[in-house]
Amino acid sequence: MKIEVACKETDSTKAKGDLLEGLAKDLLSAQGYEVVEEIRVAGAELDLLCKHKVNGKEIYVECKAQKEKISAPILRQLLGTISAYDYAEGWLVSTSHLGKEAKGFADLWKKKTIDQSSRLSFYTPDLVVESLQSSSVICRQPVEQAIKLAGGSELLGDWLLLVTEYGRYWVVYTLSGGAPSGALLFNATTSRRVADDATLSNISRLESSIAEYDLKIFLDEDPKGSIATEPQLPRVIEVQIGDSWDDYRPARPQDFVGRDATQKEIIGFLANVSSGKSETRIFAITGNSGLGKSSLIAKLRDRTRNQFYSKRFFTYAVDIRGAATPSYISASLLSCMKTAQSFGFGEDIELVLSDPSSLLSSPSIAAYLESLKANNQVVCLVFDQFEELYSKPELFGVFNAAKDLMLDVASHKANFTLGFAWKTDSTTQQDHPAYHMWHDLSDHRKVYKLDVFMNGEISKAITTFEKEIGRKIPIEIRHQISNSSQGFPWLLKKLCINLYENIKKEGNTDSLLVELDVSRLFENDTENLTPQEYSCLKLVAQKAPADWSEIIEIAGVAVVNSLVHKRLIIKSGSRLNVYWDIFKDYLLTGAIPIIPFNYIPTSDLSSMFNVAVKLSGADYASSSQIANATGLKDRTVWNIGADLVMFGVAERKNVQFKLHRDLTDSSESILQRLREKLGKHSLKMLLYKSHAGKTISHSDIMKSLRATTRNAQFSEKTWKVYTNRLIKLLCATGYITRISDKFLIQDSGAFSAEAYQVGKRRRRGVIFSAMASPASVCEAVGVIRSGTDQLNILIGMGYRNSIFILERFDLIIRTGNTVKLNSASISKFGSDNAAVWSLAKNEPAVVKCISKLHSSPIITALELGAYLASEYNVSWTDASKTRNGNSLRQWSNWVKEGIDSAIIPEPPGRTK
Repeated sequence: MKIEVACKETDSTKAKGDLLEGLAKDLLSAQGYEVVEEIRVAGAELDLLCKHKVNGKEIYVECKAQKEKISAPILRQLLGTISAYDYAEGWLVSTSHLGKEAKGFADLWKKKTIDQSSRLSFYTPDLVVESLQSSSVICRQPVEQAIKLAGGSELLGDWLLLVTEYGRYWVVYTLSGGAPSGALLFNATTSRRVADDATLSNISRLESSIAEYDLKIFLDEDPKGSIATEPQLPRVIEVQIGDSWDDYRPARPQDFVGRDATQKEIIGFLANVSSGKSETRIFAITGNSGLGKSSLIAKLRDRTRNQFYSKRFFTYAVDIRGAATPSYISASLLSCMKTAQSFGFGEDIELVLSDPSSLLSSPSIAAYLESLKANNQVVCLVFDQFEELYSKPELFGVFNAAKDLMLDVASHKANFTLGFAWKTDSTTQQDHPAYHMWHDLSDHRKVYKLDVFMNGEISKAITTFEKEIGRKIPIEIRHQISNSSQGFPWLLKKLCINLYENIKKEGNTDSLLVELDVSRLFENDTENLTPQEYSCLKLVAQKAPADWSEIIEIAGVAVVNSLVHKRLIIKSGSRLNVYWDIFKDYLLTGAIPIIPFNYIPTSDLSSMFNVAVKLSGADYASSSQIANATGLKDRTVWNIGADLVMFGVAERKNVQFKLHRDLTDSSESILQRLREKLGKHSLKMLLYKSHAGKTISHSDIMKSLRATTRNAQFSEKTWKVYTNRLIKLLCATGYITRISDKFLIQDSGAFSAEAYQVGKRRRRGVIFSAMASPASVCEAVGVIRSGTDQLNILIGMGYRNSIFILERFDLIIRTGNTVKLNSASISKFGSDNAAVWSLAKNEPAVVKCISKLHSSPIITALELGAYLASEYNVSWTDASKTRNGNSLRQWSNWVKEGIDSAIIPEPPGRTK
């Protein structure tokens, strides 16, 4: 027997307390007591002081309306209260049953002497109902009436006393296929069935365990007067696997590679549950999209059915995307257990979910779980794609049902475990129930987080690909795929499928160009679709998980079937989804996932550039020809060529190379491609995330490189070589600037001017010596833009120092006597003046100067120079003061002009 106090979602906690008080007063009145004082009212908890109407005995009554079972500390606290205040008795009136430890306490208390044991009374739901029925406050359950409506007692579940603002009602669940499908309501005073729409509609809007069930079941009759057909449980969709290795659905077990440690840990978890070594019953497989969570679940399902584990563990994997109503959760549980029975797990008991508020408490389910324990067997139910439950408001009911099952499994600690795959890169708002559920269950679950593949796993996957296509792929293409995938399983599979499709077209792999651009890979999926197919695909992406009948009504059966055949959409029961979440996001936003470029070249920048400029865009050149043209050895050319291929600068055919088909025969084209690739490099991204706008050391960059390649193991010497190599590339492409032995993390917006003189090392001075005024520097940019590009003319016009500053900022490119603006860099800032000032503001010396001004708002130019000299360990003698006096006056102009124009923040307390 259960009692439930139900209120509206918008009701205050006091509303629930008032309903509880009404129930408690009726119970107390039946026993001859009246309420003297409300000692404490806190939401669904109520403490009352009551007095017997005849003998005047005072008792303390603690009332609780909660779903969770009563714990032993609550009983001990009640005992402490009556002892401390010398009450004659203490009563607990609860809408929930006693927990395991509380039962033990109550049983122990009953064994005490009558004088002692009578001081505590525990009114659990059964006793509350019995007392109210004895005093005719409520009637007895109308069992015969319910049986007649349902067609048999076997079609009825558990009874519930529902307490609401609209009255008190007897509720009994109707069963379909062994699980609740509807609920019959009867007035708890008159025993008449509640049939009017207004009352049923009001009750359905309350927060209660019956809200999601059909309250009008058996009310509608067909024209012949017979009772309408009762609803059936929804069909449960198991996690599907692909039909072949190149199917986008989860991998077949025989194609699955890697995750050995995670598999071992999860099976070890099941073993610990079986042996009683673990109290945990919930686990989660988490990770970003495309890391193979569904494939891992399918592999675990297959592995627990092999000869070694088939009698010990059973795994049932459900695709949550098939859910449309809360009954999908109970149907999944029932289907899981019945399927487990067919595999020899537990006793062959007729399973009925008679209590939807606590599915595992249903008598037949409880008996089945006991049989699993007796046989030392464990059943595991896993919900895949769990994040789908909070993607749409209409699925919130399903989410709540799943949450209730999780809490039920966590508290029962039976030989039954519940797992779910949860995508961690989905967005969950902190006010969403999913956010709180995730954190509330943190103490009850084990988490297995998936990361990108290790090198060995990548190699195994490519070997599996080779076996499937029946041929070896060239080592250079294998190298490209391995490095370009960056360990992402979805991208690795996509690259292999793309290569396979090209092989089928070309017939060989010698001259294949592996498509490494993710956006182009996705464009290939859609370029051959008809307008109707593309519109349907986007519609499914927008509504995913989309209803099959709705989509075919809009797009037509032929179009939907065509997309299913092309494996661009996947059918899960009556639901449709795009084959990958990543592809779905691409369809909806046009955005592609950021795949950090993690490649470390084997050759330095100057060698790569010197080979690249010798390549033709029309014809392949052999490594021998390139070696003769560059003075390098053949094998060195192979290595450099491999680097150029990975950077998208070259194409390869065996040991022949040519310029990539998208590039032109120009230095700018090559450098721009290098800049594009370096912009996505994991080192560059980490440096900008951690140090943007700051000046850092060589060791800081090396530390960041180690962090981006966590699994790499190199000697200290090798780490330094790789760091130096990448620093040169990042400097040349304009992402960092060398300042003496430090590096400024700032994007100049284009490749550096020094990139045109690859191999020549250009360092900035330690201190930015502002030898020209801001006005002069900005004016010089305008003069160059107007067409004056000869260095000697510009110097003659008095712009020598301005040219020096512009060169330092990489805003101009100087070739011999010719000067031109670095337009790409300037355009990043919006205007000439903005470019000059933005770069000046981030100069380390300027940053230090601003900091000094904030601590000493009034300072002379010489004092400022002396401060910078001490900061940078530069000698500052009287002679140097004179020599640098003009520069310092200009320095003062830069800082003053920057503050006056609000470009540099004004120090507090500064007197203008």
